[in-house]
Amino acid sequence: MKYTKRFLKQVMDKIKKIIRRSIKHDLISGSFFVLIGTTASSFLAFILNVYFARSLSYSDYGTFASLMSLITLVTIPASSLSSVIVRYAAQFFSKNENERAGAFYIKAFKYILIFSAVLNIGIVLVSGLIMSFLRIDEIGLVIMVGFSIAIFYIATLNMAFVQSMLRFKLLGILYLLGGIGKLAFGVLFIVLGFKVFGALGAVIISSIIGFMISLVVLRKVIRGASKKVNIGRSDIALYAVPTSIAIFSLSSFISTDVLIVKHFFNSHDAGFYGGLSLIGKVIFYFTGPIPIAMFPLIVKRHTNKENYNNLFYIALALVLVPSIFMTGFYFLFSNFTVSLFLGGGDYLMIAPYLGLFGIFLTIYSVNNVFISFFLSIKKTKVFLITLLFAFVQIILMWIFHSTFSQIIYVSIFSSVLLMISLVLYYLKINEFKFSLK
Repeated sequence: MKYTKRFLKQVMDKIKKIIRRSIKHDLISGSFFVLIGTTASSFLAFILNVYFARSLSYSDYGTFASLMSLITLVTIPASSLSSVIVRYAAQFFSKNENERAGAFYIKAFKYILIFSAVLNIGIVLVSGLIMSFLRIDEIGLVIMVGFSIAIFYIATLNMAFVQSMLRFKLLGILYLLGGIGKLAFGVLFIVLGFKVFGALGAVIISSIIGFMISLVVLRKVIRGASKKVNIGRSDIALYAVPTSIAIFSLSSFISTDVLIVKHFFNSHDAGFYGGLSLIGKVIFYFTGPIPIAMFPLIVKRHTNKENYNNLFYIALALVLVPSIFMTGFYFLFSNFTVSLFLGGGDYLMIAPYLGLFGIFLTIYSVNNVFISFFLSIKKTKVFLITLLFAFVQIILMWIFHSTFSQIIYVSIFSSVLLMISLVLYYLKINEFKFSLK
């Protein structure tokens, strides 16, 4: 009995030690702050989207959902841009090369400003095609979409720099403030009767708020920039191009389905699918902070030639476990979930599809961790795999789109093929081992 108690005490002490080490782990603590900020921001965004879904007509909400998918699709390169910025800025900061980091910021800002202006002009020039494809009558909505995209790209630079500095607490606060601004102005504009214009206006203002606050935080980095530092543009370009393609291809998995539905289905059904996509993406929004925190941490360890695989394993677990639980909840309580977010009513027709959509988003979230990992260690050839299966999804959806079920099954099938390929690629370039350090 005495030895049993001693053994149990040793086991409990070991467990407590592991828990304490886990809590202090860079990935877990960093993810926690980002998770709090993004979860609060996402929660506020969902409240706002629920408000939009209940306040706008089915047709107007379908228009808003399709325009947001268009914004998401066109701003996908912003995610790849963020990865490029974090990859190199984190490398500079890890070596205490703040002057190079500042020079990198100034050059990146100039290029992004020019790119955003050109992109905005391009969207205006093809506005007729956009209006025709999405069946939209108001050109003003397309112009607002272009402006929203331009602001988003500029704001992405600052957020990426904050992330590369490993200031996860501040990053979480910025996400939160953006969510508060979007909610406040979104409700205000809808109450004032601006409808879809007001919903888009809230998106624009929230991006501006985040940019202005983060600019104050980065002022020391900008002021300390050296004008004589060589940044290595060719190396950055060689990394940026495949990275952009990889992230664009991955992000298209959760954007093109909404656009396909808006094109082939009537406006009411498009609104229903937009609601389904909104609820399903809770899984991604909840687990998304994990790879955000993982990326610069792995860059830092990779740069310093330290072990980084353990971070990847922990990130996978932190994403997979809650995703499975949330998908199970969607299957068991689909009607309740739809009523909670969208108020029930006619939206209950999407309840049978919610569990399936949860499976799709779970696989997508896992793939997101894999892609972030590969890009953080400069394994950019992963873009070939991601691009291939993104095309597979689009082609199959173009052929099979009679029902919501077909759209979702095609997305699951394509995502599973991508995940299997990513696992095989990982096994090819890494030895499978786990350690918590």
